[in-house]
Parts: sequence; structure tokens; C-alpha cells
Amino acid sequence: MSDSARRNPFRFSGPLAPADMIDREEEAEALFALADGGHSSRLIGPRRYGKTTLFRRVLDEADKAGMATVLVDLQDVLTIGEIVVRIERAYARRLKGPVRRRVDAILKSWNIGLSLGAQGFAANLQRNPQLDAETVLLRLLELPVEIAARDGSSSLIVFDEIQDVLAVPGADGKIRSVIQHHLDVASYAFAGSAPGAMRKLFEDPSRPLLEQAVAKDLAPLPLDAVADYVEQRFEATGRAVGHALDPLVEFTRGHPQRSMMLAHLVWAHTRPGEPADERVWIAARDEALAAVSALMQATWRSLPLNERRVALALATVRSPLYSEETAAGVGIKRSTIRGALAGLRDRGDVVEGPTGELRLTDPIFELWLERRGLEGAGEDGSAEG
Repeated sequence: MSDSARRNPFRFSGPLAPADMIDREEEAEALFALADGGHSSRLIGPRRYGKTTLFRRVLDEADKAGMATVLVDLQDVLTIGEIVVRIERAYARRLKGPVRRRVDAILKSWNIGLSLGAQGFAANLQRNPQLDAETVLLRLLELPVEIAARDGSSSLIVFDEIQDVLAVPGADGKIRSVIQHHLDVASYAFAGSAPGAMRKLFEDPSRPLLEQAVAKDLAPLPLDAVADYVEQRFEATGRAVGHALDPLVEFTRGHPQRSMMLAHLVWAHTRPGEPADERVWIAARDEALAAVSALMQATWRSLPLNERRVALALATVRSPLYSEETAAGVGIKRSTIRGALAGLRDRGDVVEGPTGELRLTDPIFELWLERRGLEGAGEDGSAEG
């Protein structure tokens, strides 16, 4: 048996390679068309929904078109200095060949501590925490202008988890003050996982990035595309997903990371020559739940009390969300359901299903709550266990 046949074909612990992206071609084409036309975009989708994989595909297309490309991860940034380091490292990770050498030469010529090598701005910050990071950020954001001046190349810069700059006072204003002048040399894409924070950044009239990008929402994957992908990968490795396929697809309901996680575990429980069945599916599902139980508990404890109650209702109560029965079942007033639901939606913890019904975004979190059930709910709305 070849190594590829022995190796589990489903990766779920990080972004997929762009070539492994599932049915996002239409979204990738639309985002690339905006970038190629000099437009900026913003993409909203829950965490683990494949935003990074999608943008890596877009960046690969931009590379082929001769653009300089960068993917900047801004998750959990707290200072201007951190933003500088993230951008600098993003250029270092992605740029190659002559473009990389030109950019490194530009950074070194500025003599402000920036470099694509190991001794970059982070090392300078460690030696001197009082460095003027704001001035360095403003200069670093001008790099697309310098690239265009050297060889005529335009740039595509993706800022992932852009909503986290809200934790850094004035950061969005500094970013806008520079990039608003780059219409002829760069396109920008902004990805975020918290719809409420993204609205604050781009739709609040008081924020500097107001209407700075074309809005796009990332929907769950089509269920037939997930089924085809899973079935083909099983067949390519000499295994058969069998009767485990339908419950897997129905359970994960298009959640990209959870689909890959459950497919990985079903594959691991399936013996070559023996198609997976319902028992294999149940074993895989229960293993997944056990693996993330601590995370589910932490997620639950991080929610405000009334949001816990509404999350519990979405997972366990089959009557209408705004009914007296639902409110009484989870110990919440009907008048407060709407506000609590808005909080869950603002963080991306709740999404709309294909017919407009509201569901918890993470099917495993929903299962975790179902297992505890209403009988396990404490008086404070907390799920015990």
C-alpha cells in the first residue's frame, strides 16, 4: 500500500491548502476580480469557515497575474508594534525571488529596523520597547507604493481577522490614512469572523474605514459538495464511507472545519475493505465531542448569562425561539431573547440555515449542549457536567 493510501486524507487542524479548497471557486473568482480591478473587499465568516484557505487561493491567482501578495494575520493584536511585526512577517513569509530581494532592500534602506530576515522589527522592539512604532507602521504601509515604483507591480494585501485592530486605539485610522491613497498601486481585502465588530469597523459613520470595501459573506459549504469531496477522498485511499456519509453531512451542515474533522475520524475508524456504517459514524462523532469538550466548556463559560440561555434554547428546545415555552424552559424573559440572540450573531456564534432558521454555528457545540439537555441546566442557565 502506498503512503498516500495509508495517510488520512482529511486535514482539520489548520487551513487547507488552496488546491484542497471545497467548492469556493465562485467566491474566489469574485474576490480576485475585485482585487484585479483595483477594488477592496471585506469577507465575513465564522471562525474555521475557510476564510484563510479561500484567500490563499485568491492570492495564488494574484501571484500568477504578477501581483505582489501578502496575507497578514491580525488575530489578537494589542499594540501598534504588534501590527508592524505581523505585516513585516507576512511579507517575509510570502514574497519570493526577485520581488523578495527588492522589498528587503527597500526596508533596509529606510533604516528604521525593518527586515525580511530573522532580525526584524520584533528584535528591535525587544531591545528598545520605546521605539516609535506608529511612524514605522505608517512607513511600512507605504510599501506597495515603493514596489510599484521599482517594477510597476501592483499589490494585493489581505488583512485577516481585521476586527481585532479595534483593541488597538487609533489603529484603523492609521491604516486608512495610508491605504486610501493606493488606488493605483494596491488592492486590499479584509477578513473577519465577528459580524458585529466588522459592522463597527466598516459601517459605523464614526469609524475611519467606513465604506472602504465591498462586502461579501461566506456561507456554509453546499452539502452535496462536502459529500462528493468526502466520498472521493475515501475512494482514493481504498476505503468506503458507506452509510456514515449521510449522517456526517447532515450533522456538520456545511461547516468546513467540522466537516473535515468528522471525516478524518470516520476514516480513522473505517477498515479497508469494510464500508463505514452507522456504528462507525457514532464512534467518530463521540470521539470528536470528547476531543473538544474542554473547548466547548470554555466557550460556554465565555458567554454572557442570557446568551448561554439562548444558545441552550437553540440547541435543545423545539418550540419557536420567542415563545413563552422556550423562555420558561431556559429561564429567560421573552423581552431579553432578542438582545441575547443579537450578541450571539454579532460574534458569529449563530448563523441562518438554508430556509432562514437560526442554528448555532458549531454543530459540535450544539451537540455538547444537547447532551446536557434542559435537565442539566442550572438555575443560572449554565449547562452542568
